[in-house]
Amino acid sequence: MWTWARLALLAGLAAAVQAAAHAESQFVSGSSGTLTATARLDLIVTIPRILYLRVGTGTEYASSATIDMISFAVPAASVGTGTPVAGTGGDLGSGAVTVRVMGNGGDITLNANTTGPLNNGTASQQIGWDQITVASSALSNTTANFSNGSITHPSFNATGGAGTSVLLPASNKMVRQEGKWTYSYANNNVVAAGTYGGAGVNNGRVTYTATMP
Repeated sequence: MWTWARLALLAGLAAAVQAAAHAESQFVSGSSGTLTATARLDLIVTIPRILYLRVGTGTEYASSATIDMISFAVPAASVGTGTPVAGTGGDLGSGAVTVRVMGNGGDITLNANTTGPLNNGTASQQIGWDQITVASSALSNTTANFSNGSITHPSFNATGGAGTSVLLPASNKMVRQEGKWTYSYANNNVVAAGTYGGAGVNNGRVTYTATMP
């Protein structure tokens, strides 16, 4: 006679058999010969999307609030002659900065944004961003696992705003590139005396942006 107790017992046995079929433990026995028991384990590793951009002084794989200053002092006898003026400052000195880009989500675009032509406190007295030239080259030392070479600098918009972006192509969705940018003042025009740009004033700041889709 089937009773609720027997039905419950059978249901329990069935559940135990089903659990044994899926659980990753195995018990075997035998009086002789080789015994083998197996158990499996699944692992999963989740890698977040990351993006890192350094221009000038920076902390590797972390954010840093340090903003470097590049300065140009034009000799009086050379104003507007077209003779380029080398810069001073930058984390590498002599108007040069470290550039390092890393991302793991595909191609990266790099651009330069400004808020307008540099001025000396009088808005009508200006130096266009086309007068700031940037030479690209490799760093003297290569960081492990980075490709060290010439990273093309995005062209400045002479009147301010976004420049012309450059593409850093990915390999297996990875971008790990570094290089050096060296800044010069083209000195093609005679302009009013004064100090143009500065630390976050008179449109003297350029903001670089790395974008990874």
